[in-house]
Amino acid sequence: MIRLTDVRKVYRTRFGHNVVLDGIGLEMHMGERLGVLGRNGAGKSTMMRLISGAERPTSGRIERTMSVSWPLAFGGAFQTMLTGVDNIRFISRIYDQDFARNLAFVEEFSELGAYLREPVRTYSSGMRARLAFAISMIIEFDCFLIDEIGAVGDARFHDRCNHELFGKRGDRAMVIISHDAAYVRDHCNRFAVLHQGHLAHYEDFDEAYEDFREHIGLGNRKASLSLPGSHGIAPGRSALIEVSQHRALQDERFRALVMEGDWRRDARAWDEAAGRYAAALALYPFQRSYWVQHGHVSKEQGLFERAEISYRTACALGEPVQDVEEHLAFVMAQQGLDIDAAPPGRYRKGEVAGQAPGQADIDLLARAVWRCEPQIGISDGDRARLLRTHATCDALLAAMIRDSRAVAANSGTQGGAGAGAGASGGEDWIRALCAVAFAPADLPRMVAAAQAITGMEDAWRHLLAAGGFADWPLTQAALQQAQTPEFKS
Repeated sequence: MIRLTDVRKVYRTRFGHNVVLDGIGLEMHMGERLGVLGRNGAGKSTMMRLISGAERPTSGRIERTMSVSWPLAFGGAFQTMLTGVDNIRFISRIYDQDFARNLAFVEEFSELGAYLREPVRTYSSGMRARLAFAISMIIEFDCFLIDEIGAVGDARFHDRCNHELFGKRGDRAMVIISHDAAYVRDHCNRFAVLHQGHLAHYEDFDEAYEDFREHIGLGNRKASLSLPGSHGIAPGRSALIEVSQHRALQDERFRALVMEGDWRRDARAWDEAAGRYAAALALYPFQRSYWVQHGHVSKEQGLFERAEISYRTACALGEPVQDVEEHLAFVMAQQGLDIDAAPPGRYRKGEVAGQAPGQADIDLLARAVWRCEPQIGISDGDRARLLRTHATCDALLAAMIRDSRAVAANSGTQGGAGAGAGASGGEDWIRALCAVAFAPADLPRMVAAAQAITGMEDAWRHLLAAGGFADWPLTQAALQQAQTPEFKS
């Protein structure tokens, strides 16, 4: 049995006291597997170190009547100047184990080969994790502490780790923390959420996961791009794409949604998977890789037009065309269309006017030009036709200006679908719109426009007044031909 009673852990810093754990409690018995969810910095690894005895609590009580492992895949206890073999010898002596038997197991399991005879300081992080896990398996603990073990090695090695842990040692107690909620769901029979120093316990994974989602902001709050550049504006569309790609994968809200999409895709629940991917892409519309996944699940539903849009968007944002082309050709053929007549646009850096557009661009520009929320005023048919027939962002915007919806929205006789300063999208779409509308060198004008725009009602006017799209020749020609004076101003 392991019991934590009112355990508190406080670290002293130069900024004051940092309370990591504030009176947490838990009790573990043989055969129980506790999965702990929590955002980065919540204190999960600190809790593991306290349970293992590597650290002492500031206050409270920790009782152990069973042997407890060190956190698996944690190599911090290694003597890095010693070789892997010497570390195995050292651990074997401490636990009074047969060194020759242990060495044979670690050599076979870790697959480190000659590197076992090299100093651990020369190992990569993955090699250290392999050694740490293999050494953990030579000691038969009653309770295993598993800290991000899902990140160890390739898929084959991962399967071997799971067999050793959950197959051969399935009767042991375990405490598991991981950023991969699916790993926790699949391997645990109890769950907890660690947030702001408090540990909440659940018997049901879905209930625990919903609580976790709330804590990481997957409720009704909008994501903030927080992109580099003055006032959070990316310096140009290329920067918007590249930063979105990296920031999305670091955002726990985005990762949680795509993870849920992956679960439902694996269960062949195509509609639910598409919904999760779409929700993730609503947070980061310029994140390229998951447009491919959205295309795949849309294709499986028979939504070939929807899949075509997603594949074209992925290519426009930088996914290799050769990886997507086969799927795009298939969904177009299902619509009686030939990909050669409307090939996908390839991403390239340079002036935004000449870059290939995707759905993210259509939806942004629609807010300004048509004054409509994309989910209300634009159909998949609209998007597909625009992407098939317009190879550049400049050509796309010129076509949208000539569309009757632009005239209606900007003539003063009609506000457009969903128009108004209070329409959804917050300031994030405004920042992204300004990143698209101005060249990177025009950062001051970008900022001025972003600060002036209050919503869809005045976005277009402020963009033009600040000089937006000035270097887009087709757009400028379309503006000169526009019949509505207010639309030109």
